[in-house]
Amino acid sequence: MAEALRKIAELDIDVENNESSLIIKMNDYGDLKLTILFTSKQIIIETYICPVNTIRDTAEFNLFLLRNQKVLPLSSVGITRVKQEEYYVAFGALSLNSSLDDVTLEITTLVENALDIAEITQDYSQE
Repeated sequence: MAEALRKIAELDIDVENNESSLIIKMNDYGDLKLTILFTSKQIIIETYICPVNTIRDTAEFNLFLLRNQKVLPLSSVGITRVKQEEYYVAFGALSLNSSLDDVTLEITTLVENALDIAEITQDYSQE
């Protein structure tokens, strides 16, 4: 999949093969990094938004995200732990049988949604 993604002209990306994932750097989007994980049942594409502890009122922010989730096409928001710190992440999931076009759509949509969420976090960030 890495080689196929590199050949897509509309994606200006760098792809790094990892043991069980691909790391994609979106060159046209401030070098935003996406991780593509392959499980036995699905493909998960995710990106970090911000550390949870940078949000002033996490309960209020979480409620906002839950209430507005449906305006984020193809993407969800969650919290994941990385090296003892929790982060908000935006992610999407696809079938292992998804076409390259579907994966490309998921990548581009996730990037747009992640940037929108990152912008919204400014209103909820600690000062």
